[in-house]
This record gives sequence, structure tokens and C-alpha cells, in this order.
Amino acid sequence: MGNYLFLLLILACPLMMILMMRGMHGSRGHSGTDSAPSLDELRRRRDELDRQIEERETERQTPVESR
Repeated sequence: MGNYLFLLLILACPLMMILMMRGMHGSRGHSGTDSAPSLDELRRRRDELDRQIEERETERQTPVESR
């Protein structure tokens, strides 16, 4: 009986790993690329970030008038 319990314990680890990995992949699809942004979307985001950086650098360079 003890041998069967030991064998069951050894087999449970890989079996649980397989089930958990399938569960992780099943939640977002098989390839995971369905939710990836398009190249145009990434370029738009980069342009927006570049614009925000430019604004902040300009604000930092202009001295603030003290009252």
C-alpha cells in the first residue's frame, strides 16, 4: 500500500504541472498573439510618448516666474 501511495505522489507532480500549464495557456488562447497591438498602434503610441516627452522637456527648460 505504501508503494502505491509513493508512486501516486511521484506521478501527481508532473500531472499537476501539465494541467496547470494547459490552464494558463487556455485563458489567453493558443498563440497569445490575438491581443498583440498592431504595428500602426505601436507607432501611434510611440509618437504620443515622444510628444509628451517633448512637452515635459520644454516645461523643464522654461523658468517658472516666482511671485
